[in-house]
Amino acid sequence: MPGLSVENLELSFGGIRALDQLSFEVAEGSLCALVGPNGAGKSSVFNCVTGLYRPSAGRVVFDGQDLLRLPAHAVAAAGVARTFQNLALFPRLTVLENVLLGGHLNQRSGPLACALHLPRHRRAERALRAEAGEVLELLGLASLADHLAAGLPYGTLKRVELARALMSRPRLLLLDEPAAGLPHGEVADLGDLIARIRTELGLSIVLVEHHMGMVMSISDKVVVLNLGRRICQGTPDEVSRDPDVIAAYLGEAA
Repeated sequence: MPGLSVENLELSFGGIRALDQLSFEVAEGSLCALVGPNGAGKSSVFNCVTGLYRPSAGRVVFDGQDLLRLPAHAVAAAGVARTFQNLALFPRLTVLENVLLGGHLNQRSGPLACALHLPRHRRAERALRAEAGEVLELLGLASLADHLAAGLPYGTLKRVELARALMSRPRLLLLDEPAAGLPHGEVADLGDLIARIRTELGLSIVLVEHHMGMVMSISDKVVVLNLGRRICQGTPDEVSRDPDVIAAYLGEAA
């Protein structure tokens, strides 16, 4: 059963085709990687799924809904969360405060209760903080909860952004180059963390990543894109033996 079904997506910018009848499926609870060179259309897929771009044709079906019919905030409420290539954290907030921002979709006490600081708002706030504490523990960030984001190592900030995404309680998590900029020695650790999150939380994950070693070690399925088209898909072993993929992508990353 597909957790996500991308069907015949078409997207153009000024006559340049960014996505060309692109289709693929992500099984529920699996980890699917999208790989390909810069400009292949990987981030455009994420932007379509999350409502930032409106393709000219196609469907994106998740949990029986066509996400293309929803505004971006409704896509998030439907259980889709995303991280970005570039960090979007608040440096003058603590790690905990940054992570709590991701839980606003789960805040049910209402604006009036918040403004008046009513008991139900205080209870909801305590519950949200407890949930954030569990997420920080899962990602190995609990000891840094009260540290300002400013000045923390880049790899740590990547985990903070991931924690913030998890606070929205997603069922589908889109990770856009989470290992970009990390020292080589931290890439494998991040891959292990992503795999553990998938297993412990039961998430469906779509991963865009250029570190092919990490992709091949943690993915159930790999979809290879070029110029907006899917040129290959399969298990990591199947993709790694495809001659076109070896010549175009894996050889470059070796």
